[in-house]
Amino acid sequence: MLVLDSIRKAQNIILSTHKSSDGDGLGSEFAMYFALKKLNKTVHFVHSDTIPDRYHFLTANIPDSAFFGSVEECPQVPDLVLIFDTHDPKLCSPLYERTIAHGKPVFFIDHHVKTDYPTNSLHTFIDEMASCTGEIVYNLIKQLPVSLDQNIAAALYASLIFDTQNFRLIRDSSRPFLMASELLAYGFDHEKIQANLFANWNIAKMNYLSYLITQVVYKNNDSIAIIKILKSDLNRFKVETDQVSDLVDLFMSIDTVSVAVVIREEHALYHKLSFRSRAPIEVLSWARAFNGGGHNCSAGAWVEKSMPAIEEQIETLIQTLPLKKTGTL
Repeated sequence: MLVLDSIRKAQNIILSTHKSSDGDGLGSEFAMYFALKKLNKTVHFVHSDTIPDRYHFLTANIPDSAFFGSVEECPQVPDLVLIFDTHDPKLCSPLYERTIAHGKPVFFIDHHVKTDYPTNSLHTFIDEMASCTGEIVYNLIKQLPVSLDQNIAAALYASLIFDTQNFRLIRDSSRPFLMASELLAYGFDHEKIQANLFANWNIAKMNYLSYLITQVVYKNNDSIAIIKILKSDLNRFKVETDQVSDLVDLFMSIDTVSVAVVIREEHALYHKLSFRSRAPIEVLSWARAFNGGGHNCSAGAWVEKSMPAIEEQIETLIQTLPLKKTGTL
């Protein structure tokens, strides 16, 4: 297997994930870090942005010296870069471009539906049937081979429960439960992981939610929710960007809503779009209309357009691109 051969041959390895990192990407790369250290590899992290506070518990046993702001800060040019939970080069810039410029290989390890991004040097290891990227890493570590330990198991468990939303999204597979059963035997504090990932509500977030509820627009007989998250509102309520990443799931619990679209402002001409749907409806085609990707029922895109321009395009999609059932792509 090419990715395993590349890992075995490399001595200096950089690990990363997509910008606006989450529990799946971070849990996957931290698990791989502990595995690679068992193989006496030199391993560093380079991220496109800061790690949100609620994931800092995962780095408790990783030295600060392992983290660098750019590939140039690393003591040596890496032999290999592994990027987790995406295969879109734009989501890990400038690490991807700088590594390619050095003539070094980059592997994307991911579980999202494969998209042909415009680059000739894209190496991917994708399993669309995996419940999370952590499930792929779990299998790779076993083939290295490296024995699991408490650090590896805790990071993989965080990835698993985050991306399956506590086993609600399991792809009709028993594999997530079998994986969890094996990981829990290593004795890490699973309650602490649950608390850090999901019990992150505070009064500021509650106050923001009470305001946001009044701003949501419902379309198509209340079957589509359009949710706009503005930077000025987050600042006003003193809420961090990562704190609002799970709010879309609340709106998907409304009985009439089949699709939720979140438009989150980074700045006036740059926005993060998140699409969610209730099976069997798919929204991947909507994300792809914005040059994004993901899964059939959970997808996203980063868009260099103004909020009004994005709203206009979404309105056009509603009118011209009917929602389809999964399996019809």
